[in-house]
Amino acid sequence: MKEKTIISTATVVTSLLAYWYAKAAGKDAAPLVMLGGFLGTLIGDGLAEQVKLNEKNKENEDKDI
Repeated sequence: MKEKTIISTATVVTSLLAYWYAKAAGKDAAPLVMLGGFLGTLIGDGLAEQVKLNEKNKENEDKDI
């Protein structure tokens, strides 16, 4: 899976969750959506890094066999 896809998906999901929360709580949505998007990029980057490490480990295991 590509890194950009993982990061973009996490960003969209957290932004939508922040928007949903803002509307449900009756707050201004713009700052919360921006914060949610920022947190989504951090989460997505961490997930993409883990996926990359797992793929690299699988390649190394295949070479050892």
